[in-house]
Amino acid sequence: MAKCLILYSSLSGNTEKVAHRIRGAFRQNGWECDMFKIVKGFDLWHPPFDFDNYDFLCVGSPTIMALPTQEVVELMRQHSRKKSGMRKVEPGPRGAIAFATYGGAHLGPREADACLALLEIEIEHLGFKSVGRFCCPGKYVDYATPEWYHGDIRARPNAQDLQKAADFVQDVLQSGQVQVA
Repeated sequence: MAKCLILYSSLSGNTEKVAHRIRGAFRQNGWECDMFKIVKGFDLWHPPFDFDNYDFLCVGSPTIMALPTQEVVELMRQHSRKKSGMRKVEPGPRGAIAFATYGGAHLGPREADACLALLEIEIEHLGFKSVGRFCCPGKYVDYATPEWYHGDIRARPNAQDLQKAADFVQDVLQSGQVQVA
């Protein structure tokens, strides 16, 4: 059976909702999925998993000042340093996706671009090939925000956002870019 590892950080529950929906989409397609929430104090040097045991990797984070959380980035960096040191990395054939939630008050989804790009770089340092990225808005204030890019996001990610995450995974799995050993 194909195995997927889903790593994520979530400060307010938004990214966690997306992670659960992604896991559901993989399971619906017959994949075994392990999911780990990276929190402050997580043992970056001795995680309870081995990246090499997985056919696919999903990494998610909230967008904080345009970047992912430091814990997620450091976890991937610790493993990639141990694995490859300072030499050329050839990503693939195992695939991966990056996902993020964002507030996007001013520019909407563009505010997650740097976060997703950094996640993809760290994913590829691990030897996985990034085959896609997904982002959606997530609530982070408790007051109405009608003047923001997406309007009032207090109910986001909503059912439509989560369905888009599941559809995104389905499209990735059907794209032919996913190889299983």
